[in-house]
Amino acid sequence: MSTPPAQTIYLDGAGEPVCAIFHPPAAHFARDTAVILCPPFGWDEVCSYRSRREWAKRLAADGYGAIRVSFPGTGDSGGSPRDPDRLDAWTASVSAAGSWLRVATGARRIVAIGMGLGGLVAYRAAATGGTVDDLVLWSTPARAGAMIRELRTFSRLERAQFFDGHEQPPPLPTGQLEAGGFLLTAQTVAELEQLELTALPLPNASARRILMLDRDGIAADPQLHDQLEGWGVAVSLDSGSGYAAMTSHPQQARAPHEVIERVTRWLGETAGAARVRPTLGHASDSAELQVGGDGEVKETPVAIEQPFGALSAVLTEPLGPREPGLCVVLLNAGAVRRIGPSRMWVEAARRWAAAGVPTLRLDVEGIGDADGDETPYAEDAGLYVPELVPQVLSALDFLQERGVGERFVLGGLCAGAYWAFHSALLDPRVASALMVNPRALIWDPGLAPARDLRALISRPSWSRIRRAAASGRGRELARWMLASPGRRAAQLRARAEATPHRLDQALDQLHATGKRALLLFADGEPLDDELRRSGRMARIERWSTVTVERIGVRDHTLRPNWAQAQFHEILDRALARERSSAQLREPATRLTA
Repeated sequence: MSTPPAQTIYLDGAGEPVCAIFHPPAAHFARDTAVILCPPFGWDEVCSYRSRREWAKRLAADGYGAIRVSFPGTGDSGGSPRDPDRLDAWTASVSAAGSWLRVATGARRIVAIGMGLGGLVAYRAAATGGTVDDLVLWSTPARAGAMIRELRTFSRLERAQFFDGHEQPPPLPTGQLEAGGFLLTAQTVAELEQLELTALPLPNASARRILMLDRDGIAADPQLHDQLEGWGVAVSLDSGSGYAAMTSHPQQARAPHEVIERVTRWLGETAGAARVRPTLGHASDSAELQVGGDGEVKETPVAIEQPFGALSAVLTEPLGPREPGLCVVLLNAGAVRRIGPSRMWVEAARRWAAAGVPTLRLDVEGIGDADGDETPYAEDAGLYVPELVPQVLSALDFLQERGVGERFVLGGLCAGAYWAFHSALLDPRVASALMVNPRALIWDPGLAPARDLRALISRPSWSRIRRAAASGRGRELARWMLASPGRRAAQLRARAEATPHRLDQALDQLHATGKRALLLFADGEPLDDELRRSGRMARIERWSTVTVERIGVRDHTLRPNWAQAQFHEILDRALARERSSAQLREPATRLTA
């Protein structure tokens, strides 16, 4: 059954704009129940984004209007995780979504589906009088302090790994917590440690329903279950198998189809047809944001039509003076959506727009909110196909046609750096490419197995071999080598002969154009090592148009906040170099095919 297209909107009510994506129910099949999807925290939120999109689409197809919320200071919403009173702002965002959803759909009951932190916040919204009637709590503890303890343990393990062999950066301020690249301030940590759902009675408890889901066999919190029943809430328990798969790496994450079906059945036990279908409630299709003391910006979600559907993007523009003709486009970091790793693209886009440079954050096919297959990038090779570069160039067409820019800086991490590099080679409108930790500048299928094999040979040890054999990459390497040893050896020989030649041609072409480029590497990046061992890096570093920088951290996505600060400083300098050279460049037009 067809459903109307999803709409990205900005809601008031939390002190800053709340970005939400509304999935209207299927025409002529609307029910009197509507659903808010409340996300988990940090890396789990990033990994599960595409799954939550699929869940909302399924709900809409079954007649339930659904809205996906990004809490203030997360995703595309306004604010920063460093702002005060985050727990109150998150709670208010759920209430605002419920109030808007009730008007927009005519729903009699509003159900909040909360995962991890999202369950804690959704429950708090219901307990404090927000527009939430019933709840689905998945992997939600009775005490938020349990989540904080898990994050602290994870944070200590990360820090030891990231700075192995490097000088430790200064410690975080007392009480702050960073995990998976995401920050909780001391105030937010303290507020969460004090949050106990069993101490928050639900008003009108006997009229409410709650579905509690376990987490891949780990039982739902029994203390919370017993307390809810004691208050008279109608509590159901069910299996939540699939949480780990949903919060796996974005390339491997899978929607929890069985859980979606169970929740839909539970919703249907009381849901009827809506009697009234009001017109869409008031919400803004753009947001104005204050960026520190630097100025104001406007953010607008945009869709860029393609043969398969549409790319999704957010355009951040200055409300004050702007740099004539210059625009930045930030590309996906692999399969991470347009907010970038650890939300760094959001911070950079708003900072640069406040300084006068419009910036677009783009989702290419099958990532974030772009149309396309739900899981097209299980293997790295799927991110390095030629079809994705023209999608980047179509975004430049879109911006140029609307007068936003005519000279572009492209930035990306990992596969996004690859797209930026090849777009710069193809299109004269690209003045500069900011390439952060590119896995490759020229791709071939044997690249990853060859690197893994070289790493094992160069530093052999039984512990290293055991770890490699137990990992997914190790199993992939074994399958690759054992499938046909003779053919694999021939492929490696062909790669050794062909890839360096193609790389030299591409680098020479970039140098001949005179375009600026930044190559930024964390410690241990294989491409950096290969360029240095081959002597190419010494040649590149002599070019006046190319800047090579490094950050002393062993992490591909620069998760430590110290590394993120270094990243922002380096990219700000690169953009400043491009702005200073603006007077020397003439506007360019796209090459015709």
